[in-house]
Amino acid sequence: MKISGTEKTRAVATIPVGAKPVGVAVDVHDHVFVANSGTTTVSVINSVTNTVSATLNVGLHPEGVATDPQFGVYVANGGDFTLSALDRFHTRVATIAVGGTLGFPQPDALRVAVDHIFGRAYVANRSLDRVLIINISSDPPVLVPDFIEVKGPLGVAVDPLSHRVFVTRPDHNTVSVIDITTHGVIGSIPVGQHPTGIAIDPQKRRVYVANSGFKTVSVIDLVTSSVANIDVGASPTAVAVDSHGRVYVTHPDGLVRVIDPSSASATARISVGSQPQGLAFEPHSNRVYVANRGDGTVSAIDLAGGQ
Repeated sequence: MKISGTEKTRAVATIPVGAKPVGVAVDVHDHVFVANSGTTTVSVINSVTNTVSATLNVGLHPEGVATDPQFGVYVANGGDFTLSALDRFHTRVATIAVGGTLGFPQPDALRVAVDHIFGRAYVANRSLDRVLIINISSDPPVLVPDFIEVKGPLGVAVDPLSHRVFVTRPDHNTVSVIDITTHGVIGSIPVGQHPTGIAIDPQKRRVYVANSGFKTVSVIDLVTSSVANIDVGASPTAVAVDSHGRVYVTHPDGLVRVIDPSSASATARISVGSQPQGLAFEPHSNRVYVANRGDGTVSAIDLAGGQ
């Protein structure tokens, strides 16, 4: 389905959270988790009511958040270089030191993604030039001694079919591909300038990369290994994919742009809050939740008008 304009798809709620929200993730229980980088908290939004149901204490300057349906919630804290592990009931069960360099410029120090089948969390640590592995199936979760050397990693995503890990490298204009069986980098894919956010569409076998240093989203075809670029406007920051394969891209000008995968073009602009950063698709409510770093809110975009 093609989205033709903002009159059909729009933000239906603005939800106050903590200071400088940047990362967003959802679980299978109608929860939306928002990392408030200006605090030491994660806000939990009930997607049925669009209200904050809990505020969770984590580490300093939380930046990335990921969830697992069985094991819980994982928060990457860029201010103290730790990973906060919370169980399915949102109780913190471990604080794992992942290492870092004092004085490393903030933000954009740590990100995290989860592979449910293998029971692992992958932490992109830009300060140490490596991707670390957390065994989330152990009780409590523990840091695995092995790690993968990747220069300047930031955005991280796991392909649930191949279980390969894709990592953006903003300072190198590439995406590294990690084989988890060998814990090695098996490929480096050139994309656009300063790639940051990354998302995978496992059904269409595509990887979407926001090139924040220019005005494009790179589309990596996992079948053909080809790369195409879609013009979406200046400084795309983060990307998310919905259940129909449409792609949502945040921009610092207060807009989310929508990519129609059939036409490979941006087909709509949606106004959200100030300086939108991370975003995530919540399938039960059929909404996209956007963290607005500039005003401490989350915008809930209702996709029903675009169906």
